[in-house]
Amino acid sequence: MGNSQRQRMSALRPLIWPADRRPCKHGGMNPLDDRPQVGTIPVDPGSFEQDGLEFDAILHELGLTFTNDLPAEMPGRGWRVLSSDTGSATTVGAPADTDPSSWWVGIIMRDEDNPTGDSLSLYPSPLPRRPSPRARAEGLVLRWPEVTRAAPNLDLLAIDIINAGTKRWHPHGDSFVVFAGLRKPGGPDPSVSFAYVNGRNPALPLDPGEYVRVRVEIDSNQWADLQPGHYDVHAGLVDLGLAAAEPLQVDVTEHDIRRHSRNWAD
Repeated sequence: MGNSQRQRMSALRPLIWPADRRPCKHGGMNPLDDRPQVGTIPVDPGSFEQDGLEFDAILHELGLTFTNDLPAEMPGRGWRVLSSDTGSATTVGAPADTDPSSWWVGIIMRDEDNPTGDSLSLYPSPLPRRPSPRARAEGLVLRWPEVTRAAPNLDLLAIDIINAGTKRWHPHGDSFVVFAGLRKPGGPDPSVSFAYVNGRNPALPLDPGEYVRVRVEIDSNQWADLQPGHYDVHAGLVDLGLAAAEPLQVDVTEHDIRRHSRNWAD
């Protein structure tokens, strides 16, 4: 084990990772990710092809030990590193014995300041192996409809998710949840925060040319810092990281700011 890797052995505290709620914060909309996913976790593509090790062995390679028994339903073999955030978190996983398209997953959180503070979070059920967001988004576009452009209502912004491709589009456990941030024209990308329950507004198949109109939710944290004026609304399809090609121009009034700030505070 090289000097850049940990030399210590830490006992991990078993936890259950809450898999039903996914918070996120980022500046603007992320570019489409080419990495495949397990659940919503991006993974290194080559990790799926590895043979995998026993659970204790993969932890030993990471310089860690596990002081508890794995839950009986989890496999003892086949574990490998799926992805790693240097110095922060490491995702390990193993295919389910009964369905190799489903994977058991654990997240190791590193505590650089406390050698005994590392923790292991195990998802309580297998997660589906999914193509990359870029592959899943193929053919889809986000477009502001004329009814929204002509008279934008900040409480009821609508956008169309259109299958502009030549093949039927099928979801892979995706949702049609669209969030947005407000930006001054020519200003920096908005920092958008969102947290939602998985399974909300599930995506449905779309044939070429078909579309679904959905409500756009503006990041409620933005209102308190806004000033009246002209803004661009930048919207994105959360699960796929797919952004609308063009922003929507809106006018924000003092009344809008007070009302939305009050609603958020309540």
